[in-house]
Amino acid sequence: MLADVIKEIRSAEEKAEDMRRRAHIDSRKILQEAERKVAGIIQQSAAAATAESKDILAAAEQAAKELAVPIAKQADGEITRLKEAARDKQEQAIKLVMERIVKTYGHS
Repeated sequence: MLADVIKEIRSAEEKAEDMRRRAHIDSRKILQEAERKVAGIIQQSAAAATAESKDILAAAEQAAKELAVPIAKQADGEITRLKEAARDKQEQAIKLVMERIVKTYGHS
């Protein structure tokens, strides 16, 4: 009878050790699966963040273009005004030179 009790104790110890090994293996599998899922979530989050940043950048570029249009129109107007002023000055300079030429040759 003592031998039977010892066998039962050893059997129970072996079963407990086997259960511990299985639990350890299962916990490793669970951890690996969790790590794989986390890596997937991180990858999806990074892709979503990249897409969102591209959208934000595109919106900012569009806003900048919209802001640049009136500035460009204003600059074009200023250029036109300066060209007209330069033409007026040029015509005045030509008249002045012509008057001096005529006066110089007219007095000789």
